[in-house]
Amino acid sequence: MVANPNEYKPQETKHTTLFLTTQEFWKKEELVKQYDEVLWQAFHTHGKYMQIMQRASYFVVAIDKQEQYLGSAAVCEIGNIWLVEYVITNPSHTQEGIGSAVMDRIMQEAKNQDIQFGVLNCDPEKNDGQLPKFYGRFGFKAVE
Repeated sequence: MVANPNEYKPQETKHTTLFLTTQEFWKKEELVKQYDEVLWQAFHTHGKYMQIMQRASYFVVAIDKQEQYLGSAAVCEIGNIWLVEYVITNPSHTQEGIGSAVMDRIMQEAKNQDIQFGVLNCDPEKNDGQLPKFYGRFGFKAVE
């Protein structure tokens, strides 16, 4: 799926998000630990995805008032294109608008940095076709 951030209109969200470089994210040890636990719940592996995510340029992390991890996504910058990967929500906080807060922040930051395209690796069949509908709210469209 592909989107043009310059056409994005920000949405109202109720969650605090952090836009961090990968190095900044790794320094937040408690958030990284919580992120790894959520990855374990989703993929049943410790460390594997953490190694993959070291190639990311940025992380957008949604946190609560106690700065506990709610959800996140990784962004890999390739020239004037952002590849959005691993949009994930803590399973104990689904359907609370966390994914929306993360995606909204990504699109706002991409627009501010004049990124030409946002690319999202998404399986349209997953979750009974709900993913394209969700990401469509942020301007993403299927590439044929």
